[in-house]
Amino acid sequence: MSKNPGIAFWFVLVFLSLFAFAAYHHQGEHDSANFLKVHPAKAGGKLDHCVLCHSGGQMDQGGSKVVLGSCQWCHCKYGYDKKGPLTATLNAYGRDYLKCGRDNAAVTAIAGLDSDGDGFSNGSEIAADRFPGNANDDPKKTTAPFRVYSRAQLESLPQHSQFLLQNAAKSGDRYAEFSGVTMETLLADAGILDSATGITVFAPDGWSQYHPLRPLADPALYPVLGAYAEAEYHFSPQASLWCDYGAPSCVGRKSGETIKVPGGLRMLLALKREGVPLAPASLSKDNKLDGEGPYRVIVPQKMPSPPDQSSKAKDQGVLWSYKADWDHNAGSSTRSVTMIRVEPLPAGTTDIDSMEAGWRYIVEEKIVIYGAIAPPHS
Repeated sequence: MSKNPGIAFWFVLVFLSLFAFAAYHHQGEHDSANFLKVHPAKAGGKLDHCVLCHSGGQMDQGGSKVVLGSCQWCHCKYGYDKKGPLTATLNAYGRDYLKCGRDNAAVTAIAGLDSDGDGFSNGSEIAADRFPGNANDDPKKTTAPFRVYSRAQLESLPQHSQFLLQNAAKSGDRYAEFSGVTMETLLADAGILDSATGITVFAPDGWSQYHPLRPLADPALYPVLGAYAEAEYHFSPQASLWCDYGAPSCVGRKSGETIKVPGGLRMLLALKREGVPLAPASLSKDNKLDGEGPYRVIVPQKMPSPPDQSSKAKDQGVLWSYKADWDHNAGSSTRSVTMIRVEPLPAGTTDIDSMEAGWRYIVEEKIVIYGAIAPPHS
């Protein structure tokens, strides 16, 4: 049982809807706007999300099935190059919406349908904040067990610090020291169940990322449990053009030396970088996440490498030119995490409303852990 029990559900609801923020929408997409024209009260809530029309999916990994969230599944099937079949990422509700014209009239036209076949009409599910394209989410289900952590509660747990490379594919790289709570420690405190298989982390702009509990072959999936491989420190004056070596924790290090981290490199819920609390994020004018705090999931490289040049750089005739098969862990280090869902949700339960743990949690420096965890004390 947790030593830091979460805030009771009724207490969370006291703050529900005091602030309304729009969810992140990919630039150029208009489907969310069509939905909100018909259901304006759903803006910023659970249904104002890609998952309304897009599904996750399964991949085979070493003879077992790995479930990916809608963001990763879309990038897997549709691709970053947008050449894959977008329809392969749609759930039953999304397919009906597309079939009926893909406009706000289509939202109204399919309200009486039961797209996911769970016995409830799309309209009744939307009214109850249930996904009409997910048969496992219906009005009969109750909210999954959860715990809410404040900064003080997170700081009361055993702390871990680690120096590592954040290798980005499309932007600059960085060496830095992060400190906080290992994900393994946090989940144990939250009462993770033996039935758990992984976690999905959410940022308030709608981004989600899946992590299996244990290592899998796929280089894009970073495990929660256990230590990662030791890495070497790689420095080059040429690489300083795209890699930031300015952190105080870089001082005195020599290129080629092994980076020693007491306790090993771990998946970390970071609270600080270089001893300074992570700056809370906000939405930019372009509706994109700006900042990385107050909490960020930090994943080390599974396959340590030097900091390579950005894939966008025209000049690739450098010491460490961009390598697509190198480990670009920065892209899987989700910024400004406010929700962690422990998979799978227990039978008979459903997701919480993201309004309960969205932008307000950025301001209040809170995070909610829910799903396959032991029910908290009342």
